[in-house]
Amino acid sequence: MERDPEWLRWLAGVKSPEQTRIEALDVFKELGSEQPLGPAGYEAFAVTYAIQFKRPVLESLSQVLGGTEHSTLTSATQTLTSGEGNWWLAHLATAFEKNQPKLADWEPRHQQMLNTLRTRAIAARSSIWLIGIAGLAFVPLTLRSLKSGLKTRTRGYSSAWLPSLGLATFFAATLAWIGFSMTLDLGLANLNSIPPLLGLLLDSFARFLPALIAIGLLFKRPTHSIRVLGINQPIHPGPVLGLFSLLLILDQILNRLLGDLGTANPGGGLSISDQGISGLIFLFISACIVAPISEEILYRGVLFRSLGNRLGILPAAILSSLIFAVFHFYNLYGLCSVAIFGGTCALLYAGTGSLAAVIALHALYNASIKIPEWIVYHSPLS
Repeated sequence: MERDPEWLRWLAGVKSPEQTRIEALDVFKELGSEQPLGPAGYEAFAVTYAIQFKRPVLESLSQVLGGTEHSTLTSATQTLTSGEGNWWLAHLATAFEKNQPKLADWEPRHQQMLNTLRTRAIAARSSIWLIGIAGLAFVPLTLRSLKSGLKTRTRGYSSAWLPSLGLATFFAATLAWIGFSMTLDLGLANLNSIPPLLGLLLDSFARFLPALIAIGLLFKRPTHSIRVLGINQPIHPGPVLGLFSLLLILDQILNRLLGDLGTANPGGGLSISDQGISGLIFLFISACIVAPISEEILYRGVLFRSLGNRLGILPAAILSSLIFAVFHFYNLYGLCSVAIFGGTCALLYAGTGSLAAVIALHALYNASIKIPEWIVYHSPLS
């Protein structure tokens, strides 16, 4: 999208080419300090460096790899002609073909892939903004709901939960989850691969574990938690959509203020386990179903509610959202973004009394990130 206007790149969630290259060079430097990048990594670095600093591509490649051979052109053109490949192979092939005979007419196929990728990026991100625009109609209703939530008082069994009980339950469940996850990671590190279904089951159990422990500690009968926590209450789509719209706007403001601070994530937040259709199923179940249910039970249903019984709604929302952000391990922008999201979830919970509504907001928020991400980075182009 280098030739597209800035507003269209913004709509698609794409940074300027220069900013992207600068971040990429920082990432290459960070990764290279830990272990060798490998042939593809060094090629990508050489091309990125050459474009950013307006150097000859082959000269940069020769400096990085210690010389080039004709077989590199053959491999690049074969990959590009087959409908695979990437942007740096296209730059390498173009540079080679200035001095050597053209081996194949790969440009039309590669351009078709680029057009497909561009269209998907614009369509995927635009669909999220359409949902956000539709949600603006519900903002007045949302604000009234949040205002009423500040004056609510918990009743029934959960009103007796002290902050100390909520914090103790939260940390016990979280420590158990950390211990299980570390043990699971060590075990899986010794395996070359596991069946996708088994991986999904293990991931789901690990995500559900903290919520299951919290429910087990607080309820004699786990089924009572559905009523006490408000899981069986209506979803209230109006406030959910209104808050989603406000979160989109706040995130844009936050990104402008803090988006350039801190170091870039080498993986960009992506996971190799999300590749292909099986990866889409995995991330949808994990990030858009299991995580919202488990995290909302623990952070809002238990932690926020117990803190609110003594501290009040607003202080409890702030404190629980800060804890929520810290345990998600992001950079400064990510921490602030997650904290704001956690605070809005707490206020929605207080305003509606429905944990189902908060779970729906969490699922929509995660889907608005994960689904476009998969469409752009993981869905097959051919």
